[in-house]
Amino acid sequence: MSAPTRPSEHVHWLPPAPPDRPSLCAVTGERGTIWLDAGSSATHTRQFLEVLAGEGVPRPSHVVLSHSHWDHVFGAAELGAHVVAHELTSRYLEELAVTDWSDEALDRRVAAGENSQQHADNVKAELPSPRDVGIALADIVFRDGLAFDLGVVRVEIRHVGGDHADDSVVMFVEPDRVLFLGDALYEAPSGGYTPERALPLIETIRSFGAEHFVAGHSDEVLSRGQLDQVIAEATETVA
Repeated sequence: MSAPTRPSEHVHWLPPAPPDRPSLCAVTGERGTIWLDAGSSATHTRQFLEVLAGEGVPRPSHVVLSHSHWDHVFGAAELGAHVVAHELTSRYLEELAVTDWSDEALDRRVAAGENSQQHADNVKAELPSPRDVGIALADIVFRDGLAFDLGVVRVEIRHVGGDHADDSVVMFVEPDRVLFLGDALYEAPSGGYTPERALPLIETIRSFGAEHFVAGHSDEVLSRGQLDQVIAEATETVA
C-alpha cells in the first residue's frame, strides 16, 4: 500500500496503487471527518481506515463519490458512512448493484465490447473470485452541488461532468485550497476529449483558485503549474 501523506493541514491523502486503486482523501474538521471517494474494495477501504485510526482520525460520517466507476465506489459498503452522490451517480449505483460481477460475466462484457480487458483484469485482481460485491446506494443525492461545514473546514462539492464520466464532481477544501478532481480531467474511457465537455470543465476547475490538486490516478498532488501542464496537454487533443 502507498504511504498516506498530508498535502495540507486538514487533508489526509492515500495515493493511488495497483491494480487500479484511485486516490482517497479524508478531510477533518472540528465537527468530524468526511471521505472523498470510497475505494475499490473492502480491503482498500480498510487499509486507509486503519492508517487513519493510527493517526487519531475518526471514522467518517459521510463519503462523497466523485463518480460511479467501480474503483471509486466498491469500498463504500465497507465504510458504513452516509453516501453522498450526484443524481446521475445515484442512478448508476443502482445499476451497479444489480450487475453480475462474476468472472464469467466480466468476460462476456469484454467479448461483447462493453468493457475493456484491462477493466476486467483490474476487477479480478482487486477482488479475487469468487467475489461478493456489495454496492452502497446513495443516502444524500444532489443535482448541482452542496457543501459540508466541518468546523474551520468547508468542503464544496460541484458537478462538472466531462468526457471521462458525465456524473463527475469535484470537491474543494477550504481553507486548504485543495481541489479533489477524481477522474474528471481524464479522457473518455474510449479515448479523447470533446470541446463541449472539456473546455467548460477546465474553466470551472480554474475558477476555484485552488493551489493543490488531487487527481484520481496521479502519484503526486499537483501544483497549479503542474495542473496547467496537464490541461495544456489535454487541450492539444481536443477534437
